[in-house]
Amino acid sequence: MTSQQKILSSGRILSIPRVDIDDLECSICRGLLWKPVACQSCETPFCSSCIHQWLVDHPKHCPNRCETYIERKCPPFVAKLLAQLNMHCFYRSYGCNQVTSYEGLDKHEIECGFQPRQCPGCKSQILKKDFDNHTSTCPSIELTCQNCKLVFKRADLNQKHTEIICLKEQIRQLQYESKEYKREIHELNLQLDEMRIMNPSITETKITFNDLQGTADNCYRIPAQYRGLEWTGMNYIHKSFAIKNHPTSGYATSFMPNGSSYIAYFR
Repeated sequence: MTSQQKILSSGRILSIPRVDIDDLECSICRGLLWKPVACQSCETPFCSSCIHQWLVDHPKHCPNRCETYIERKCPPFVAKLLAQLNMHCFYRSYGCNQVTSYEGLDKHEIECGFQPRQCPGCKSQILKKDFDNHTSTCPSIELTCQNCKLVFKRADLNQKHTEIICLKEQIRQLQYESKEYKREIHELNLQLDEMRIMNPSITETKITFNDLQGTADNCYRIPAQYRGLEWTGMNYIHKSFAIKNHPTSGYATSFMPNGSSYIAYFR
């Protein structure tokens, strides 16, 4: 059964076999047994969902007042009788004329194309089999532009999302992002100024990159991707030498993959 159903009505049975239908009734919901289990003491069958909800409110107590409820499988004769039933689909009122076995009912109703679904745009109830076609053309469905991120209803496409509107919105967003970047840079500069006040030894060094052949004698120490560049105001030296002889100067690791102890030293 689908989640829309609370009770499996015996009125959906196509033809009732020569049995007392009361034997197939859940004593909790009074509907037809669905995925039944039973009490080990009294062997009374219940819908699995019904008895589990009952036990939430009455822990370990059988509805038939047995001392302790211990679950067991449904009695075989009850399961056999249920297997003989042929059932109308729950969505018969929506146009489904499918008749299926009791055991195949769950699978059919999950896949049934006559299930009603609510359109997220117009809120109409649309059959599952027609849902995709409806939502692909429904004028009330909201769309999102991948370029400017504006959200608008399909019916408003020509009024609220023209090419000019889209371009203007992209420009507005870029201007906002630029403003935010400038604000962040300003805050970083303020932090840097505060650091310089607290530590006067911190100096600003401008490094330029010129696409010229390197002439350093220790070129073999420079990572391959940086060879051929002359870095103004910078040398590669051993880290221990820089720490000992230039304790207040800036230096950084040489980013060599083998974990080299050589560093970029800024003069």
